Amino acid sequence: MLAPTSVDAVILTKNSVKPCLKKCLDSMYKNIPVHNMIAVDGGSTDGTLELLKQYPRVKIIMDTNGNRATSRQLGIKEVQTDWFVFLDSDVIICDNWFEYVKPYLIDPKVGAVWGAALQRSGSDLARYSAMGKLYGKDELWIAVKAGRMRGLTHDTIVRRKAVEGMTIPRDLHVLEDHYIRMYVEKQGYRWLSVPRPYCYHHAHVRERPKDYFIFGRAARKIGFLRLPTVLMYIFLGVPKSLWIYLNTKNRQAARAQYITYIYIIKGWLSA
Repeated sequence: MLAPTSVDAVILTKNSVKPCLKKCLDSMYKNIPVHNMIAVDGGSTDGTLELLKQYPRVKIIMDTNGNRATSRQLGIKEVQTDWFVFLDSDVIICDNWFEYVKPYLIDPKVGAVWGAALQRSGSDLARYSAMGKLYGKDELWIAVKAGRMRGLTHDTIVRRKAVEGMTIPRDLHVLEDHYIRMYVEKQGYRWLSVPRPYCYHHAHVRERPKDYFIFGRAARKIGFLRLPTVLMYIFLGVPKSLWIYLNTKNRQAARAQYITYIYIIKGWLSA
């Protein structure tokens, strides 16, 4: 089986100019043979739409009353190529991204490949750094570890056949990415999380406690988090947050870790 020569790219946007949409798109067109870019927009007013229209072979679909689940579904519907790429609007992919991923695509059992996401926002970078010290590993190892635990779509190439017939539940504003992974694997394909290719993730949306609460509810609904993991969150919340602070002196990162666990647990228990 041969690797594809061109692929569609699906990107979700909503007021995405900051922090790095232009760099994201430039890196995509430089390092991926883009057949069409399918942008699903939630109603941008910051110049995102005008920026998208500057690029070739772009199709913009509006989804102003939807969420991540409905937008991903709309994007997949427009795909024409055998493989397509999900790309977050706040990532910059590495040079030679497509060359790194091509060897995986010749395996007929592979349904998707996620490239490691190296965190570049201050709080997330501090947490990854602290966890790297705990395990005695580098940032890339920590990123791949996260990707092997959960289905992520920062920079992910997906076999279109592996998602045929999929209907993402409309209420999955979060974890719709993991639902896609679950579906791909249910069809008998492998979902790979690999160190190369990779991207730099410049998160631009500050998550709120409410977001973690919703995550916890969704995680229980689709079976992503089970009781043993929730108990681990309960017992490790304080020690892990303290470890992050002692190793980074970053109060925001330590607090974010603790708040994340607390509200995920609350959401899980409420489901």
